[in-house]
Amino acid sequence: MEGLQTAAAAHVIGTEFEAVLREQLLDRQTRLRDARHEQDVNLEVLRLLDEVDTALQRFDKGTYGICEACHDAIEPERLIANPLITLCLGDLTQKQLDDIQEDMRLAAEIQRGLLPKDELSCEFWDVDLAYHPAGVVSGDYVDVLRHDGHLYFMLGDVSGKGVAASILMSNLHAMFRALIPVGLELCDLMSRANRLFAESTMANQYATLILGKINSRGEIEMCNAGHLPPLIVGGERSIELDSTGLPLGMFCDSQFVSSGVKLQPSETLLLFTVGVTEANDASGVEFGVERLRASINGSASGRPTDLLQTCVDAVAAFRNGAPRNDDMTMLALKYTGVAN
Repeated sequence: MEGLQTAAAAHVIGTEFEAVLREQLLDRQTRLRDARHEQDVNLEVLRLLDEVDTALQRFDKGTYGICEACHDAIEPERLIANPLITLCLGDLTQKQLDDIQEDMRLAAEIQRGLLPKDELSCEFWDVDLAYHPAGVVSGDYVDVLRHDGHLYFMLGDVSGKGVAASILMSNLHAMFRALIPVGLELCDLMSRANRLFAESTMANQYATLILGKINSRGEIEMCNAGHLPPLIVGGERSIELDSTGLPLGMFCDSQFVSSGVKLQPSETLLLFTVGVTEANDASGVEFGVERLRASINGSASGRPTDLLQTCVDAVAAFRNGAPRNDDMTMLALKYTGVAN
């Protein structure tokens, strides 16, 4: 049985997960042992220390990641979110399941609170976004921030799904909100964010992302870290911009280059995640970029809100009731050429 458990554990978490999770547990152990010697130590510290010690013992026995009740593999995503868990979902009590459901509800509420709250549009620009998680929480990242006379925008897609992806999405949000006011050049900003992201994630975790800034003259500068090429929508056609760069988190020392484009009045820059282009119909066919472009050609004269709704409706009609297989997020920035 122990041999089977060890093999299952290796299948669940793999060597890359095992190394990172073990390192996290050892770090927690050190911090809790230091806290244990403080004068005002409480029982919660002692309880957590006991749980961490026990988890590390499971590593030594080769049973980490195995449900203590049924001896099946624990869901990897749950181990990433909480490396101390010992039961798979199938062996949780109803109260434990209810607690998880409540935690997910709160996580979704917190995540929606990270979406831009202020009026997105500003002088010369009309801006809107569409945000449609496939589940309770999302791994898509979108933000708009004004700083130093520019409007910064970010849209990205974290690898994986569920709670683990949503945690990384929150990490990106905090990271860029902290880095943008520093005043770095766009490429340096992306490089700094990449280094921080790579140092705080596991080996198989990454994020594709577009970072850009725009000004009142219709000029846009962008860095693309492996994300889908954005579209310029105008008149009867749309133009696809080139995509360059590796995703964030692949290598700590990755370098990024920026590119520029100037929009004419009434043209719109449209960014989107793979939940749009990889939406499937009942037979498994993908929606794709060409169907997206066909749905929006000639739609630039309206407001971004209308353009985004056109996209959402086109994807929904294509799916025709098929379940959504990924988060779907879009950001539209229309250059008006006049002060709003």
